[in-house]
Amino acid sequence: MKAVLFAGVLMAVSAAVMGCSDREAAARKAREEAEAKARADAAKREMDTLPKAFKSPQFFKLNEPEKKPAAPPSEPAKKTNP
Repeated sequence: MKAVLFAGVLMAVSAAVMGCSDREAAARKAREEAEAKARADAAKREMDTLPKAFKSPQFFKLNEPEKKPAAPPSEPAKKTNP
């Protein structure tokens, strides 16, 4: 009787331990990270190609103000010690 009870408890505990453990957690995590990286790379490539595909119409360019040339930075006056 004790052997049957012991065997039953042992089987119940082993089933609970094996059934609740996640054997593929590491593989799933690596696969999800790879998918996330692929999605990020695809989004980055798409953001790089969008400005080339969709350009501003010519009438927007006609109304842009003229760009003034950048003035070279002037050197500050040198201070002399009295």
